[in-house]
Amino acid sequence: MPQTTVCRWLPQDPAIIEAFVSNLLVHSRIIHGRNPRTRERIANVGENLETVTSRAGIKFDLGCLRHHYRITIGQEQVYTVRALDPIVQEFQDYIEREGVVYAAFNEMFEQAPPPQNEDQEKIEDYVDLMEMIDTNLTTAPSFGEGVSAMVAAVPYYGIISRFCNTPAGYNAFTHPGVNERFCRVFTAWHDYLTSAASTNVIHDGEDGWLSTAALNAMVQSAGGNPEQDTFDNFFICDTSDPHYGFKSYDELFVRELKANHRAVIFPDDPAIVNSACSSTVHKLYYNLQRTDRFWIKNTPYSLNHILAEDDLVDTFVNGTLIQAMLGSLDYHRWRSPVSGTVVKTRLISGATHPNPPPTYYAACLDDDHTDLDVVSRSQDFVTAISTRALIFIQADEPVGLMCFVGVGLGEVSTCNTVVREGQVLKKGDELGAFHFGGSTHCLIFRPGLTVTPVDQDGNDLVGSKVRVGKDILTVASQN
Repeated sequence: MPQTTVCRWLPQDPAIIEAFVSNLLVHSRIIHGRNPRTRERIANVGENLETVTSRAGIKFDLGCLRHHYRITIGQEQVYTVRALDPIVQEFQDYIEREGVVYAAFNEMFEQAPPPQNEDQEKIEDYVDLMEMIDTNLTTAPSFGEGVSAMVAAVPYYGIISRFCNTPAGYNAFTHPGVNERFCRVFTAWHDYLTSAASTNVIHDGEDGWLSTAALNAMVQSAGGNPEQDTFDNFFICDTSDPHYGFKSYDELFVRELKANHRAVIFPDDPAIVNSACSSTVHKLYYNLQRTDRFWIKNTPYSLNHILAEDDLVDTFVNGTLIQAMLGSLDYHRWRSPVSGTVVKTRLISGATHPNPPPTYYAACLDDDHTDLDVVSRSQDFVTAISTRALIFIQADEPVGLMCFVGVGLGEVSTCNTVVREGQVLKKGDELGAFHFGGSTHCLIFRPGLTVTPVDQDGNDLVGSKVRVGKDILTVASQN
């Protein structure tokens, strides 16, 4: 049986992901001047899509494309056929030029399981894939109700997920040249998501982040009761502004909780370790090894790979690790789980540390081809290969030296550290934040400590959703 996980980034029902992909694929083909069903080219770059669809006899509401174009409020809605962005065009050229990459990007379509609904459009080849990547470059994630919100929040992962759990997909998504080009794509998307243009999804209409459903979902994710609590009671915002004061999608993504909703439990007790993130606890792991086989099912953790051969690795051999996952609606800032002093920080790009690019979509392959969320099932594995922020903290006794590891996954995977070496920390002080994509994090402790989980409202810690600042572990010296 494949490994399961307590949290996920994509719905378990593949039909929801397939519907999302099919809908986006239809938009993408029309935007790039192709028939959404036959894929044949029906127009040239620059042609007016209203004229094109009328001429081809295609019935389609072009208003559905508005959020894929940079059309501001009050601006005339004119939709024209788009060429690939130069960054995406170079990506496609690279696939066609490099034999190993070309083979992988063809074989993964043959190896991937077919969509369950034969009536829906599916990605047929890398040309479809590149056009969808291009379409999303000017599209901020929108809100979707229920489980559909999951795939809407990580659109690139939703597009690519069907191919991640294939041998060819693994070869493609671990290839340095491919990840270098993903990095360029996501850098361009980063620029869009930090721009004012990305606020076109921050509204109170359908699929908007200020809709009642979206506001309630964010409040509930932060531990509130939507029937009693409001968004502005939980988060710092300006409700008099049309976008609640958020200047970009990114500002909404890293929204700040009000202090009372991130208050630290037992702030002055050094034997209590608090949650660094709002997250769902995945695993508590003892007897860490310096090097281990992190790529096998039910993977152990491999310290030397997680910490990128840092000179402090041996300090943690035989120690303890706790890992927890963040959902797309969670609070994405990190806060110190202990009081102490920052020893050092490092940013690790991924499997090719210390050089870029990161590794975005590699997963531990398994035999579950119905559940497409293979990266979420690979939590232990990704700690060794993905973008990582390492923050070593000399905590007050009994904890001593410990390490916070922020792991960015998929999409942009940005890990932004805001502390510096020598900085004195109190529990709850901000350490940094994740931006855009999926994320998970670990706390690593040295040997010689008894690390005990704290039950959460009568439930085991592992599997529980914990808010930032909550007490999660007790630590005692074994000496």
